[in-house]
Amino acid sequence: MAATRASASLVAATAVLVSLCACVSASGGIATSTPAPATGAPEVTVRPSTPAPTVPAVPRRSAALEDNRPVLPPVPDRIEIPDLGIDVTVRPVGLDDQGRMGLFDDPSIAAWYQWGPAPASPAGSTVIAAHVDSLEYDLLPFARLKDAVAGTQVVVTDAAGTRHPYAVQSVQVVEKADVDWNAAFDRAGPPRLTLVTCGGEFDDENRRYLSNLVLTATPAG
Repeated sequence: MAATRASASLVAATAVLVSLCACVSASGGIATSTPAPATGAPEVTVRPSTPAPTVPAVPRRSAALEDNRPVLPPVPDRIEIPDLGIDVTVRPVGLDDQGRMGLFDDPSIAAWYQWGPAPASPAGSTVIAAHVDSLEYDLLPFARLKDAVAGTQVVVTDAAGTRHPYAVQSVQVVEKADVDWNAAFDRAGPPRLTLVTCGGEFDDENRRYLSNLVLTATPAG
């Protein structure tokens, strides 16, 4: 499992994301997004035949330990969307030295942004992201997110075995430059779940998806 969520070395930053996910099209093209200010993914083991995933910098705040810091909630371990046939393992990811969130090359693993809220957190957006497709595996589970409708049930199970049910509120496909990443990674406001993958048209010339699919769900029950 990745490092603990508390890290005294993290400093405040307000980087805005302009793209998410390095994805491989079903037609065989490899999409490598070009985020600003930098590209790349932290601590990801990549097969020699596959380029390293590239994901952008994400908003973050200080996670320095405090004497009265509350016990952190259990991390997410699994995400299920029965109506879409999605059942994926979830593992935490952090940031590299340039402030970028990582994605796993293994399509059976989705990435949870470990510096943000967990499913049992009292506020804020729990962010889970994964690739949409790959050369080796073709379409991946998160490709089915486009078929979600309002009310679709999403269940995130945490490391303690607690199941957290959500109901889909919205599914949006937005050009990468126009996604409101500050809202997606917000640590305030009502608890909610944000799922992200690539979507929209595929740019064959630059080998990248032009948009992101952003699914928002709220606690149900």
